[in-house]
Amino acid sequence: MYARMLARLVTLGLSLSACNGGEVSLPPLDIPDEPGCDPLVPEHCAMPFPSSFYLKEDATRVTGFTLAYGDATLPANLEGVHVDPAPYRRLDGFGVGQPVVVYFPNVDVSKLPDETRIAETLEADSPVVLFKVTPEGAFERVPCWAELDLSDEVVAHRTLVVRPAVLLEEATRYVVAFRGLVDVDGAPIPVSDAFVALRDGRSAGTPVEARQARFEEIFTGLEKAGIPRGELTLAFDWVTASTEALHGPLLHMRDDALAALGDARPAIDVTNVKEFTVEESPDIAFEIEGTFEVPHYLVPITIGKTPAYRLDFGPDGLPRRGEPIAAGFLMRVPRSALPVAPETAGPIHGAFIHGHGLNGSYGQVRDGWMSRFANQEKFVVVGTNMLGMSSEDVDAILAMLSDMSEFPALSDRLHQGALNHVFLGRALKRGFDELPELASRGVRIDPKEVYYNGISQGGIFGATHMALSPDIARGQLGVPGNNYSTLLERSVDFGPFFIFLKALYPDAHDRQVLMSAIQGLWDSVDPVSHYRHVKAKPHPNTPPHDVLLVSATGDYQVALLTNEVVTRSGVGVALLAGYGKDVPLVTPVAYPHKGSGLVNFSFGNPWPAPGNVPPNDKLGDPHGKPRNLDHHNQQMAHFWRTGEILDVCGGDGCTPD
Repeated sequence: MYARMLARLVTLGLSLSACNGGEVSLPPLDIPDEPGCDPLVPEHCAMPFPSSFYLKEDATRVTGFTLAYGDATLPANLEGVHVDPAPYRRLDGFGVGQPVVVYFPNVDVSKLPDETRIAETLEADSPVVLFKVTPEGAFERVPCWAELDLSDEVVAHRTLVVRPAVLLEEATRYVVAFRGLVDVDGAPIPVSDAFVALRDGRSAGTPVEARQARFEEIFTGLEKAGIPRGELTLAFDWVTASTEALHGPLLHMRDDALAALGDARPAIDVTNVKEFTVEESPDIAFEIEGTFEVPHYLVPITIGKTPAYRLDFGPDGLPRRGEPIAAGFLMRVPRSALPVAPETAGPIHGAFIHGHGLNGSYGQVRDGWMSRFANQEKFVVVGTNMLGMSSEDVDAILAMLSDMSEFPALSDRLHQGALNHVFLGRALKRGFDELPELASRGVRIDPKEVYYNGISQGGIFGATHMALSPDIARGQLGVPGNNYSTLLERSVDFGPFFIFLKALYPDAHDRQVLMSAIQGLWDSVDPVSHYRHVKAKPHPNTPPHDVLLVSATGDYQVALLTNEVVTRSGVGVALLAGYGKDVPLVTPVAYPHKGSGLVNFSFGNPWPAPGNVPPNDKLGDPHGKPRNLDHHNQQMAHFWRTGEILDVCGGDGCTPD
């Protein structure tokens, strides 16, 4: 007992003289007390982030909390306008995709495991550790990695970002701890007075006194995990939002809209039919363009003078169904679908919905490779715009960057875009080929052979579409990724957007907080929160699905390491043999493989160096190359029809000439 007391005294920084009646002399603590600011990192109001400091107890929510930022917690733009905290109160915790952002001046990261050394974060002496807290209170290690924000030109000022190396779970408490950190000169990183007060039991009468009990739970759990509190530079916790809060609005929209539709097919209006000669197109016989009817759950707003949309929430906190909208579509019918003789029906064909690339449109279904594939493999192809991140939304996205309070204009509208894809799938399953423009030409679509294919942005949101679809069992996700807070900075595509963002939010710390904060809203549609529900844990009233992910080494636009996170997460997506490098904590599986999996193609590009910047090699972007390979497309068609992933690369790890 005496030994334990002595150890406790040493931990608290007390001298032995105190045990003999001597006076204890401790330096005074200077803890800032600013509304809405966590004093654990006094240099920046919102840091550390995410933190339970911003969780307000609320017995009406699944997690027991409401996410409640202060009026001045989130960054302000050049005009001094702070990001509005109101939309975040929809959530009962933080997003599962939000990274940890924290600041330690001039910190030395040489001993912190980066994305190539993820396994080290599970070792006993790792200087950064992430834990999942079980319902029983046990601390379970979670792999992660740490990186400095390389976009900040002032090296000593750079934000430290910690990213989970697996998909986090909803409605779960997490703890991150840093210990023994030093700066680049080897001096210990100073511990903030607020953390000293909590760590050393000196919080009485200070602004952090009310947090002592919660931190005692943290320290007790860490000590049981072999991390004494005296070693800590900083530790804190947060709780992720429940699936009800993250996905409830989107699932409600889907279920409410389909219930209103009943057994009918969505109403379709054909506005144009264009036929092609063989000389004009050897693969496509004709295309039809038109609209299909979808219930609308958004209301119009303006950002400045730019039209935009937000979800129309009712008194029950769920989106309200308004008057239907006409969503555009484009369908391409291959020559293989035409009858061989007049007055007969053509060979029955499958169909797939194509998801377009970044801020694109359904016009992408006219790509040449898709026409050849459709004709060779006997598929009708159709596309619709991914509202929220389509060509229709570019002006609203640019306007939003001036005041990130308007970010819901993007995340809310993505809900409608996802619902539109559900309705297009339902139309294909329920007699799309009964349209006179198809039936009169003898075109037949097999409702049992309806699939999904997306590339780039369409590959990213493809996982969300698949997790949401009641009608499509299998999908191919071309050059995909997940978690936009990780993807954005590693993509060449977002350079122009960051120029705007940097001009309006010039402080690099602010931008990292923004990237993490908006991810909490993005998570409602970002596949980082839906991959778990593709197959391992399907959403309510939704069947399980399988997905084939196809990436390209050194992709300039989509970070492959985000797919590796998925394969590490135990959600049913396997890493197929021949990936091209070892993936920490993942064992590849052999071909053929039945079920979901990740296949990688290499065109000679090197693997990117660690860090939150785009690749920078001289070989050119391989992003668009896999879809132009016939053997890749044969692999896709076989997977759709059988659920099996074949080796189409002859065992060489998909390294075509």
